[in-house]
Amino acid sequence: MTATLGDLLLVFLADRPGTAYDLQQRHVQTFGPDRVVDVTRVGAALNRLERLEYVRTAAVVRPGTRRVCTLTDAGRARQRAWLLDVPENPTGGDVVDRVLLAMTAADRVTFDAVVGSCLAALEAQRQRADGHRTMAAVSARQARAELDDIMADSVLTWLRWLAGRPRGRDAAA
Repeated sequence: MTATLGDLLLVFLADRPGTAYDLQQRHVQTFGPDRVVDVTRVGAALNRLERLEYVRTAAVVRPGTRRVCTLTDAGRARQRAWLLDVPENPTGGDVVDRVLLAMTAADRVTFDAVVGSCLAALEAQRQRADGHRTMAAVSARQARAELDDIMADSVLTWLRWLAGRPRGRDAAA
């Protein structure tokens, strides 16, 4: 399943409560300036998550203060399921999103589980793809498939490099 903004926000909120602005800033810090989301989109996603009962808003103490959101038990279950249930044929982007989120917003055990789940899914995908390569004339579709294979190999190398390494977050704990 491809990540929605709501899925990403649930992972950030599992780490600690936050306002729409806080979450927008954490998104930028995690995914970089090329994937900036507008704070209005973050607020709309939080409203949807609240309607789905994944998020609870703390009571506003005084007018003009930003609302602070926290996860409900249902939200915590949803974020954990999304983070760990890697699809059978994940895209490189889906894997990268999960790993970067786990790197910045999850405890060590969860991070290791995410890396392990992603490695297992990609290695199974690679084994299925290895039998499909031929040296015959290539079409655009085949060229895209081979590019996807090469990108998956790169993501596998990256995951293996990350597995077991200390994170800055671990040192701060």
